[in-house]
Amino acid sequence: MVEVINKKELGRCMGLCILLLVIGTSPLQAQALSRKDADEIRVLAREKVRGLNELLNAIANEDLSNYERKYLIMNSYMPSPDQIFINDGVIVEDDTDPKHKTAAPGPDTPIEKYLSNFDLFYTKSETNTIEFTNLVVSDVKVDKYPFVKVFYTEHFKSTRGGTPYEPVSRVAELRADKSGSDWMVFLTRLAFSSPANVKSVPVTPRPSASYDSLQRNKEPVLARPADKKPVAATGQTQDVQRVTQALDQAAVADAQRRRKLGIIKAGAGVAALAFGGVTYSMLSKDYKDYKARIAGHEGITSYAKPGIYISVGAAAVGLGVSLTSLFDFKNAKHPR
Repeated sequence: MVEVINKKELGRCMGLCILLLVIGTSPLQAQALSRKDADEIRVLAREKVRGLNELLNAIANEDLSNYERKYLIMNSYMPSPDQIFINDGVIVEDDTDPKHKTAAPGPDTPIEKYLSNFDLFYTKSETNTIEFTNLVVSDVKVDKYPFVKVFYTEHFKSTRGGTPYEPVSRVAELRADKSGSDWMVFLTRLAFSSPANVKSVPVTPRPSASYDSLQRNKEPVLARPADKKPVAATGQTQDVQRVTQALDQAAVADAQRRRKLGIIKAGAGVAALAFGGVTYSMLSKDYKDYKARIAGHEGITSYAKPGIYISVGAAAVGLGVSLTSLFDFKNAKHPR
């Protein structure tokens, strides 16, 4: 009887040992994140959300040209040094309409459309009007890959069609991938902060077919083949370069046109100012001679009209034209 019990106990112990061995050698445990890695991912996630804040402020800046804003939008989700979103399949709970709030969230919108709508409807200004505050970064968790969530309060301080926005609570979901010894973190979703969004496990958005051809060469950490991230392929890169070059050539042509217009206006302005100054100087000299000889003389305005009006008007026109030429020179700056 004792021998039977011992065999049973032995069998249970062996089974438990095998189970522990399997769990201990599973890929998840073998590649468990160190505290250093988790802290680095959290820091990068915070910086990426701040980068989103800067991107929105740049798009809302009225001094930027349409070309510059479109360039920023494209670079935010395409493989580039300025990439913020993991690909062009990122979905956003729309907040470009002031009516969209946590209790009544806007429709799920692809990132390119979301940023284009923001560019189209949000009232622009010379100063920054978007502010993210109260940033709270969650701890790093691992599902198919390491992920983290950043909670923040979003302040849109401008308007949409005259309608002001209220501060709203948002959550950004980000995934982390290791490239050599460095971590890369990209946004996978933006949403209103709600209990469901707080608990949900992020899913890597599916990129478009064109973006998928730009897949990256590096394998993400703890990722399955279906979760591979995109990187540039030769043919598609050439297509992107051709589009960028076409936009660049149009921008250069526009800059040259504005520069020439500025030079013409500046020349005309200087000439008008010079004419007005010379004319006024001659009239003033004649008037001094007139005053010295005639008792009970009249004022210069009465004496010198209409010449006095012509000289002052020419000077005013010259000043105005010169000032507008400065704006032409400013807008003639090449967007790159």
